[in-house]
Amino acid sequence: MKLKADEKLNVAEILKDLESYRPRRKGWTWRESLAPDTKIGLFEYRQVSKDLKQGIPMPAAKSFGGINPQPECVVTTEIASGRFEDDLRRMRMAAWHGADHIMVIRTAGQSHFDGLIEGTPEGVGGVPITRKQLRATRKALDFIEDEVGRPINFHSYVSGVAGPEVGVLFAEEGVNGAHQDPQYNVLYRNVNMVRSFVDAAEAKRLMADADMAQIDGAHNANATARDAWKVMPELMVQHALNSSFSVQSGMAKDKICLSTVPPDVAPLPAMRMDLPYAVALRDLFRGYRMRAQMNTKYMESDTRDATVSHTLNLMLSRLTSADIQSTITPDEGRNVPWHYNNIAALNTANQMLIGLDGILEMVELKKDGPLPETVRELKERAVLFLEQIKEMGGYFAAVEAGMFVDSGMYPERNGDGIKRQINGGVGADSVVVRDNDYFAPVCSHFGNNHVPPQYKSACEAIGGCTLCRPEKIVYIN
Repeated sequence: MKLKADEKLNVAEILKDLESYRPRRKGWTWRESLAPDTKIGLFEYRQVSKDLKQGIPMPAAKSFGGINPQPECVVTTEIASGRFEDDLRRMRMAAWHGADHIMVIRTAGQSHFDGLIEGTPEGVGGVPITRKQLRATRKALDFIEDEVGRPINFHSYVSGVAGPEVGVLFAEEGVNGAHQDPQYNVLYRNVNMVRSFVDAAEAKRLMADADMAQIDGAHNANATARDAWKVMPELMVQHALNSSFSVQSGMAKDKICLSTVPPDVAPLPAMRMDLPYAVALRDLFRGYRMRAQMNTKYMESDTRDATVSHTLNLMLSRLTSADIQSTITPDEGRNVPWHYNNIAALNTANQMLIGLDGILEMVELKKDGPLPETVRELKERAVLFLEQIKEMGGYFAAVEAGMFVDSGMYPERNGDGIKRQINGGVGADSVVVRDNDYFAPVCSHFGNNHVPPQYKSACEAIGGCTLCRPEKIVYIN
């Protein structure tokens, strides 16, 4: 099937023959950056990527020959209609407006499903993630990629009680990126701590072998805390814990993306408060990727207000760095986002990123005064926070004591942090220690797996696993 610009997406055609569909590529794709003196039309650009074959330029582009310069960073749109066929239509719209990272929000409650589900049922605030939904979406994105002339990354969530099962599913079906952070399970979904970290190691290994990009969940502390500006030290600690755990689970640093959100909005002096945090984070985590998200904590029902806040967030991205620029619909504080507002958010991002192209050739961040002093203070608070966690007996003990998402700025504590019990939560007492001769005949398996010496790979014992032989995948329509 070839898409035509003046014809609607044929969802029925996409659903045909899904049982035999296989993703044509796997793994994450970054944009192809162009030289810093690239001319587009009559103008030179410093931070742009390869042009789209087809796309919708900014409204004012008609005055400049219809040019449509693309920022060098990946640009995200979050899809959350609850109806998967509407999601497909919205993805196509978003791709035409410059998105190459399609993040599909999961239906409410799926993180507590201890297993996979099938089909394409409707969801609440997102869609149920199933093999059929993933396969149809990746197939649709193949056609959309051909239409706009750029690879599109498909993204979902490897979290909840069924993390390893979902990780296998994503690796099989060509999902390109996912959220994975055991701290999200523990703090915000009350999934048992031990289960969460054991599952996370397995899921991260699967993601690493499938060359998927990972986004962490630290931004949830910003959104959950009573006073978002007070969790900056904790945010850096959460980033550190998940990043280190991910590397130990087999992930490459350049596929580990820190989900960083400017915590503040006006009427606070937001830029002055948030810039030191943005600088400190990038100083501490060199070699990792930055996924810059827009603020959701203080969104109200006014879309203009949200757009101004998000514009300031984008300025921070240009003053520091962003490998992935995520967008938030300006109506998210009011309702399940409308199609139109996905596009409005993308236009805001592209307009700011291109409008601020090369700005650091003309301005620079000060090396003395309040900025570096505050940067150092935030780093010190974060290091002290991490040291106290170690002194308390580790992460699990710190969570039991309510150290996280406390409304005090560390080292101040107000005693209102989130508490979880090591023996409590969803999935408690469900982890079984492997025997000394444990053997699982599958690839991408984390931890001790005693492969008999007669086999070159674990799955040779069964003639190949589904990751090596996709024809073994059982598709349920």
